[in-house]
Amino acid sequence: MESRIEYVEKHLGSLEDFVRKNSKYYLESWRSEKIKFNFAAFLFETLWFAYRKMYKSAVVLLLMNLLINLVTFLFLIKTKFFMGGTILVLFIRIYIGFKANDFYFMKAEKVLEKRGFEPEDRDCGTSMLGVVIIIFIAIVFQVLLDFYLGVTLYY
Repeated sequence: MESRIEYVEKHLGSLEDFVRKNSKYYLESWRSEKIKFNFAAFLFETLWFAYRKMYKSAVVLLLMNLLINLVTFLFLIKTKFFMGGTILVLFIRIYIGFKANDFYFMKAEKVLEKRGFEPEDRDCGTSMLGVVIIIFIAIVFQVLLDFYLGVTLYY
């Protein structure tokens, strides 16, 4: 089995076609043995996954964040552990910051190994539409959560 560095060297052009925007950063990261911190993934987490067309991961992270918020507001808000949810989300974001480039490489490798890969493939590049959809879903869930909590906590 070839190493990641060998794989990147062997499929350099295809990986560049896959990434499209900011390909230099990702190719450098994938060629290196060092772990690189992806600040965009740390800061924007769910939106970064949606932008890079990793929709399943984006939805899982969104639901996980909403669940953490719900548990925090329902059970932890009136205890000394009220910061637990925030600290947990921070640790998740730090982990994602360190692992995001690896997750993205695994997706790239999966798409490239797919039979009949074409650079115009819909799995390649980035998607602002994905970001907008995730923002919309997050707003809807947050409004529903706020409405539910408002009704439950005050009546």
